[in-house]
Amino acid sequence: MYKLIAIDLDMTLLDRNKNISYRNKKAIELAKKKGVKIVLCSGRILKGVMYFAKVLGLYDQVIVACNGAIVRDLKKNKDIYYIGLENEKSLEIARICKENDIYYHYYFQDTMIARRLDYSSKFYYEKNKELPEEERINIIIDDSENTLKACADLITKFVIIDADLKKVDYVRKIIEREISGIETTKSDINILEVMKEGVNKKSALEFVCSYLGIAPEEVMAIGDNENDLEMIEFAGLGIAMENAIEELKEIADYVTNSYDDDGVARAIEKFVLGETINV
Repeated sequence: MYKLIAIDLDMTLLDRNKNISYRNKKAIELAKKKGVKIVLCSGRILKGVMYFAKVLGLYDQVIVACNGAIVRDLKKNKDIYYIGLENEKSLEIARICKENDIYYHYYFQDTMIARRLDYSSKFYYEKNKELPEEERINIIIDDSENTLKACADLITKFVIIDADLKKVDYVRKIIEREISGIETTKSDINILEVMKEGVNKKSALEFVCSYLGIAPEEVMAIGDNENDLEMIEFAGLGIAMENAIEELKEIADYVTNSYDDDGVARAIEKFVLGETINV
């Protein structure tokens, strides 16, 4: 019996319109009723993960944000795990991005600070218009060195994005070559993420398992991209979405349907509920 289900958000639980289908919601609700812990594990900023936890009614659960840099106990309403980049490394990442004229934003606690309003910052800026004030992402457009320095060692993650995939990969190589003590991964083909060395979803999930008294073999994890690789390997049952990258499918124990075809619900039905939800 699996006691914990770790679920990625984008291109896993969320459909292409960034919504959660009725079948996915129902499967999670039924698994929770059986006593299974539901842990959303996302690269998104903390408030962004908290929003979807609220949509799912996961008020008493633990969530993982910023690709494993933050673990929040929602019942206690406090962070129980928080790992930030050393400020000098953040300054170097920003320098390399500016030298190569590529977009970036970074997360300082629960604030998104972006070089310019574009890509993710533009998406959240527009999304904020639909949300009540307490659920909005705080966005600051500022690429100054002084602002970055003021964040000290509390920056959890840099996100670097460009439509030119080769440019993203080129910048990744420079960052990995010139800066030590960091961890890089991708959450999509054109989205590079940089955290402190050792920060990933697996490390955060290991902490969650210890915190909740759950063994790795009792964990089921579902994901789609490079930043899910360690988590899928760690879990007793690692599940890849049909739309996942090939590298993830190769190490997964099972491949479920795509994110647009209730893949999360189908996996929960098969391995936890033992029944198909009628929709």
